[in-house]
Amino acid sequence: MTADDLELADALARVLSACAPLPGERRALPTARGRVLAEALHARWAMPGADVSTMDGWAVRAADLSPGTGGDMSSGTASTGGRPDLYPEPAEVELAVVGESAAGHPSAAVVGPGQAMRISTGAVLPPGADAVVAQEDVRRQGERLWIDLTRAGAVRPGHFVRRAGSDLAAGVEILSPGTALRPGDLALAAGAGHADVLVHRPPRVAVLCTGDELVDIGCPPGHGQVVSSNGLMLALQAEAAGAEVRDLGRVGDEPEALRRALADAAAGADVVLVSGGISVGDHDLVWPALLALGAEPLFRRVRLRPGRPLAFARLGDARVFALPGNPASTYVGFELFARPALRRLAGHAQVERPRRRVVLAAPAEGAGRRTHCVRARLVDGRAEPLPSQVSGALTSLRGCDLLILVPPGPGLPAGAEADALVLTDPGSE
Repeated sequence: MTADDLELADALARVLSACAPLPGERRALPTARGRVLAEALHARWAMPGADVSTMDGWAVRAADLSPGTGGDMSSGTASTGGRPDLYPEPAEVELAVVGESAAGHPSAAVVGPGQAMRISTGAVLPPGADAVVAQEDVRRQGERLWIDLTRAGAVRPGHFVRRAGSDLAAGVEILSPGTALRPGDLALAAGAGHADVLVHRPPRVAVLCTGDELVDIGCPPGHGQVVSSNGLMLALQAEAAGAEVRDLGRVGDEPEALRRALADAAAGADVVLVSGGISVGDHDLVWPALLALGAEPLFRRVRLRPGRPLAFARLGDARVFALPGNPASTYVGFELFARPALRRLAGHAQVERPRRRVVLAAPAEGAGRRTHCVRARLVDGRAEPLPSQVSGALTSLRGCDLLILVPPGPGLPAGAEADALVLTDPGSE
């Protein structure tokens, strides 16, 4: 441990201070899901644009359904089995039918005293009408309509009517800058008059793996070789974070070739993800190569297990994350630092994974003076550390739902509470 080792919070603060939301670009609504709005959106018209019915039924004048004020009040006898004393007022009102207002086909006819007009859900309320009675509360014979007051209840102006502008008034802000656009948001934008939106462009990411021991995916590794799986993992993690990814494959441990590969990766990229070659061995050449290219070092190590030799630098306009080559170190380093950077660049307000307090189903080992990110899964509401915590073992990532943040020290016993990062992407929008 040296004075150059940063605590997790300090390292993340340096990362985020080097990232600001990227410029905006116009996108058609169908291509904007998951992007972050870079402008305020306002309603270009009221919603709904007129008073509309919320039921299939009949548009009426509410005054006609008040006893003694209009319509033809039937005696209660017909609908009360000969016992008008059950209702102090008539049980039915008789009205004349005067046409229809259908969705998309509003009627210009006026509903006058003693009249009713057939209306469908979403149809414009005709002139003169101020309420709607549901279809199941009426009976019709020819051009006459009887409304059952005992079923319809008190019908006042606005009954089963959605008023013009009750959802949105023209000109009001419907979505604020910084909104991560979901399907409902985009439907709202469309309904309020927008065909495209200004969103922060997605970050461009270059992925590079280093090491003479690597072979391509699909090739059987020889003695002392391993399949270059970290590049695939990083590309998929970056894509899940909303980035556009360029996978540059692998490069061997030759200084000049490595410098060329790093320079190529940084050209046109917002973020470069490098896996391997960042420790302090004779063949760990990534950090010297970055410095030789004129990179600005921002930090070199983090008090973290797995992934202590994790470095961050600026190379031109690119932010470079140099991640240790062990799979768990690469994975954890991305989740803790690179993913928040990509989220910040894309304009998200919430950049870190959600945190929750968990109860440990089994002991979680500590890492001395470092924070230990224990890979775990959620089982019956409790955090169960995965059987393997070996950083070089791909099996230590299988089924990983959580990263338990075990603070510096000897570890935590079963039953203890701890903070954990939730790695699932609910609704991955």
